[in-house]
Order: sequence, then structure tokens, then C-alpha cells
Amino acid sequence: MADSSVHNGWLPGPESDNRSPTCSESMSALSRSSSMQSASTHDGIDLMEGASGLPLADLLETFWDSRVDLLDRKLKTLSEEVKFKAKQRRDKLVQRAKGQKELKALQKEAEKLRQGVVERVEKLSERWSDAKMVRTRDKVSFVIGVMNLVISSLIFALRPEWLATVYTIQCLYFLPIRIFTYTRKKWHYFLFDFCYFLNVANLVFIWLMPQSKFLLTVCYCAAHGPLAAAIPTWRNSMTFHSLDKMTSLFIHLYPLLVFVAIRHFIPPDIAYKQYPALAQMVHLNSFRTFFFNVGVYIVWQSLYYVVMVPRRFKIESGERTNSYSTLSQGKGAVANLLSKAKPQRREPAFMLLQFVYTIITTLPAPLLFYRSKTASAVLVLFVLLMSVINGASYYVEVWGRRFEKELIALRKELEAARSADQAVKSALEDSSDLGNNIPPPSDSASSDVTVVEAKKDK
Repeated sequence: MADSSVHNGWLPGPESDNRSPTCSESMSALSRSSSMQSASTHDGIDLMEGASGLPLADLLETFWDSRVDLLDRKLKTLSEEVKFKAKQRRDKLVQRAKGQKELKALQKEAEKLRQGVVERVEKLSERWSDAKMVRTRDKVSFVIGVMNLVISSLIFALRPEWLATVYTIQCLYFLPIRIFTYTRKKWHYFLFDFCYFLNVANLVFIWLMPQSKFLLTVCYCAAHGPLAAAIPTWRNSMTFHSLDKMTSLFIHLYPLLVFVAIRHFIPPDIAYKQYPALAQMVHLNSFRTFFFNVGVYIVWQSLYYVVMVPRRFKIESGERTNSYSTLSQGKGAVANLLSKAKPQRREPAFMLLQFVYTIITTLPAPLLFYRSKTASAVLVLFVLLMSVINGASYYVEVWGRRFEKELIALRKELEAARSADQAVKSALEDSSDLGNNIPPPSDSASSDVTVVEAKKDK
């Protein structure tokens, strides 16, 4: 073994110590030195030089970090592209879903319009098929109104002493109907108005206290004053087919007919027997008449105020309505006058306005109508004429145009339904185009993002 190692050159022999290297040995040593130097340099990195200052692990970390960073940037770019495409697809799907919701809303609205038009046409067809578009109740009201006028005129001319009885019978017919209808419509606060108060006072005088000079004075002046003046002022009309309008006309007109008959047309012997107070009142004292009527008005206004004040919040909220809330709105003369007052003073101003109106319209009664039969007849004719004019205006301007307005409203509904139908059709077309361009929803976008993020983590 020792000899083999000596011969293989692992250990120099003693005989080689004094020997000088030959030329071939020098070339072989130079070749080995050059090969080792070239092997120590790889890809521009001096491994031998690095090995002299850094460990091998640091060299590997520096080498692989650059490659990992490059791969990371590429994965980030790919991930952003996939996320952007996924966001675009999601936005398109959301837009498509919104379009479908809007389309459903349009379809629902169009169906509602179509249903409204159908119902409107059916109602108009029912009214058109009815003879002269008048319901049975209106026919009955028309007949009763015309016959009431004729019979009342005959009784006034032939048997004026019966007129108070006819008035009472009609009160038993009209007033309960008025109470029922106004209560059902939530208009029952109108039943506390001065005109109803006076009609009750008339019945009390006729049947309970015909000997009362106080009641005769108040009822006569009220019938010739605020009740009669209300017909042209509030446009009471002789509209025979309307039970409501004929009731209002009866409440304001018939007391005038009754007290004109009592004072001027009933034979004196019968009148004095039926109404003893009349025999003691050949003339009306103006001052006493004034104070009587003012006192009655103040009593009524106080009662009205006590009844209405606790219910003011219902009136202000619109849940209920009364004379003040009706007359203080709109473009009438009363509304124009009240608009000049401050809001908190409008209700007292309305009460004052009513008081002045009552006094002014009452003054001619004791001064003129109680003394003159002719003046009373002229007043009756004037009031009847105004009610007929108001009725004619209602038939021509209001009732005659009602059907025309309904036709115009139907035409507008048809146009709205047609427009909605066109909008639905266009929305359907847009939705179909959008559905063709956009693929159905899938999980590919989210899966792409998941894969990219998984690669990045790796």
C-alpha cells in the first residue's frame, strides 16, 4: 500500500526531493490552474471571491430572490387582469338584473293602467247605457222636486194656511236625510250652522209657541234675512235631480214662503187664530227687532263656538269640515277677505263677518217686508229666479260638462297606458339585446381569482 501511494504521487519519494520539474509537468500544472480558475466563475458571479466573504446559503438566496420577485410581478399582473374582467362581468350582470327589475316595474305599472282604463270604460258604458245617464235615485229626486214646486205653489195660492203643515211634513222628510247623508260623509259639522238652528226655531214657533212675539220676530226676520239672502250668496240652485241641492234650497227658501203666507196671504181671522202673536204685532219695532236678532245670533254663535273649539284639531287636520274651513279656502269673496287677516285672527274675523252679514240682511225685514205685501212677493220671485238661474248654470256648465271631463280623463288614461306599453316594449327589446350580449352568470371569474391567489401564495 505504501509503495502504491508513493508511486501514485500521494507521497513524494526521497529520490524526488532534489529533482527539478520537467517541461511537461509545468504545462500540466498550468492547465489545471486555468481550469480551476474558469470553474470558479459562473454566469458572471465569482464563486471563489464570494466564498471568501459570504456563506453558500446567502448566495442561493440572492440568486432565487430575483427570480421569485419576477414571478410575483407576473402573477400580480395576471391577477389584476382577471379581477378587472371579473368586475366588468359582475357590473354587466348587475346592470342586467336592474334592467329586469325596472322591466318588471314597468310591466306592473302598464298592467295597472290597462286595468284602470278597462274599469273606466266599463263605468262609462254603464252610464251611457242608462237612459239619459240619470240614475233611479236622481229620477225620483227630480220628480219629487218638480211636484214639490207645483204643489207648494198651488197650496200657497189656494190654501196658504196649509203651508206650515206642508213645511213640517217636508222637514220630517228632508232633515233626517240630510243628517244621515252628512254624517256618512263626515260633513255633520255643517248641521250646526245658523240655518238649521233657525229651522228648528220655526218648528218650535209653529207648533209649540205660536203666541211668542219674540219667536215670531226672530223667525220672520231670519226667513226674510240671512236665509233668503243665502240663496244668491251661496248659489243654492233649483236642481231637481239632486236631492242634496233640493234639500239645501228647501232649508233656505221654504221658511220665506211660510212666513210670507202667515203675514200677508192667510186670511186674518185664520192667521190670528193659528198664531196669536200675530194679532199683537201689527208693526215690528225696529230697535226691538234688532236686539232680538242680535241676541239670538250671539246665543247661537256661543253654542257653535263651544261645540267647535274642542273639535278644532279635526277640522284643521282635514278629517272634518265645516262652514269656516270651506268658505275660508278657494277664491271666493269670503276667502279673499279672510286672507287679509293673520291666520290666528281669521276665525274671529269670520264670526264677525257672519254677524255683520246677518244684521245687514235682517234690517229690510221690519222696515219693508213686514209692512208691504208687494215687496214680500217681489222678494219671493227674486229668490226663486236666482235659484232657477243657479240651477240652469249647474245643468249647463257643471252637469253637462261632467261627462265631457270624464271622456277627457279617459283619453288621458288611454294615452298614458299606450306610452307605458311602448316603454315596456322598448325595455323588452333592450333586455333581449343585453341578454344576447352577456353570457349567463357563472363562477368562472371567482374561480380564476382563486387560482391566481393560490399560485401567488405558493
